[in-house]
Amino acid sequence: MNIKYLKRLLFGLIILNLTIFYSCNSTTNQVKDASINSSDEITFKYSTKNKNYVSAHRGGSGITNYPENCIETFDYLHKKGIQIFEIDVSETKDQHLVLMHDNSLQRTSTGRQDVNQINLNQIKEYFLVDDFGQQTSYKIPTFAEALNWGKDKPIYFMVDIKKGVDYAAIVSTINQANMQNKVVLVTYTVGQAKKLNRIAPNMLLSVSMRNEREFNEMMNSGIPTDKMVAFTGTRRNDKSLFDKIHEKDILVIFGTLGNLDKSAAAKGNQFYKDLEKDGVDIFATDRALDVQQTINKN
Repeated sequence: MNIKYLKRLLFGLIILNLTIFYSCNSTTNQVKDASINSSDEITFKYSTKNKNYVSAHRGGSGITNYPENCIETFDYLHKKGIQIFEIDVSETKDQHLVLMHDNSLQRTSTGRQDVNQINLNQIKEYFLVDDFGQQTSYKIPTFAEALNWGKDKPIYFMVDIKKGVDYAAIVSTINQANMQNKVVLVTYTVGQAKKLNRIAPNMLLSVSMRNEREFNEMMNSGIPTDKMVAFTGTRRNDKSLFDKIHEKDILVIFGTLGNLDKSAAAKGNQFYKDLEKDGVDIFATDRALDVQQTINKN
């Protein structure tokens, strides 16, 4: 066996070992990443909460090329760690449920009619427009399509039911998708909360607790507290209200949407840290990624 052959053999063995080493490490990292994503489930109880969360208002706002209430936007944000998406559900003329905040299609799509004046097949011809007026290649999703996207992911939808939409149709669509344990139905009044709790007793509700009076009303509503998430409004409350809510093992949602988000952006995001200290558990925000990068840090 000559020297050249030995050198080639030795070199080949080194390359083989390096390949196996990096391949094994790469596989390990992939499994680790997948494990983190699949096990990071949200627990809607204060006693078992292990971190604070971001709820992307309208499914994600103010992102170039990514419109609100859009599955592609959910996917983009989810890959960056967002796990809660507040979505708006409207109803078409032929009684299909679609994601759309406004009565009119004009602001967020290439359509111009009101949602309830046209059929689903016509809505599906239009394209979504981002918050900067740029047309995208994305279509207006149905509620069922959105639920299907979230089915196998550690996410929750905050479902804001627009005026005139049948509650029973919302609940039926959720049940058909087997997503009862991955939605929070948004309510604004005690009456609305009671009605939805009767129709869907196994689903979580976002209920208004913006002050002591509303807190007491909800405590006396007959709705089980383990089905409540407390929306405390968009005005900063005294910490004592949050403490009372936490004593009932209920999570606190606070809305920083609009001017509060703009003010926080101008002042370096310290506002979000201050809200964490007060006891906010879920931030409903137009700046999902900015808040995500700010909270849960010592």
